Amino acid sequence: MTNRGVDDIVDVPTEREEVQRDLKQAFLSGVAIAVPFIVTVLVLQWGINFVSDALAPLVGVVGEFGPASEMSAIVTEIFAAAMLFGAIMFVGLSAQHGPRTGLGDRIDRLMSELPGIGSIYTSVDRMSEVMIEGDTESFREVKLVEFPQQESFAIAFLTAESPDAIENAAGYEQMQTLFVPMAPNPVMGGHLVNIPVERIHDVDLTVEEGMQAIITTGMAIDESAHDE
Repeated sequence: MTNRGVDDIVDVPTEREEVQRDLKQAFLSGVAIAVPFIVTVLVLQWGINFVSDALAPLVGVVGEFGPASEMSAIVTEIFAAAMLFGAIMFVGLSAQHGPRTGLGDRIDRLMSELPGIGSIYTSVDRMSEVMIEGDTESFREVKLVEFPQQESFAIAFLTAESPDAIENAAGYEQMQTLFVPMAPNPVMGGHLVNIPVERIHDVDLTVEEGMQAIITTGMAIDESAHDE
């Protein structure tokens, strides 16, 4: 066997390809860090604005007898940020170090029992556990489905076999329930669809790889998934 034959079999990456791969990995790592940070900043900003608006009447009264209105607004922003930070720390410490029947569980029970929003809170809480703790046991397999239109395939997660009531109403003998998450943050929502099994396509991806693809908008699918 000649050296040329060996080169045809073994594909040795060039220095340029290695640099491109390193840059791609660095970019994906940056996305993985930046996206949660940006979402957190936006949520905190919303919380600060909410507390500031709630304190606005009090600021108006104090402004008439105290310092200038500009200074009152600055103090309000600082006070609102401190209150929000303290509330977050209190909830976090109570949930982390408290007993099983502590604050965290009481909040979960209270929210889940509220009419109208209880089911929504439970679903979002469950999805948050999947994202934060890596609990993907609720998702059985990764599938491809034509969504939201034909010849446009979306990554979906098999969650259960469709109930008989849905199959009978749709007129199909066998259907499956799938969750089609929104990218790049599945916690924000998605679509629950029931699709006939003949329209569901298997894909050689683990649940972790599928979730990684969603979070990074398809840029971080493991390269081994593309190898034959």
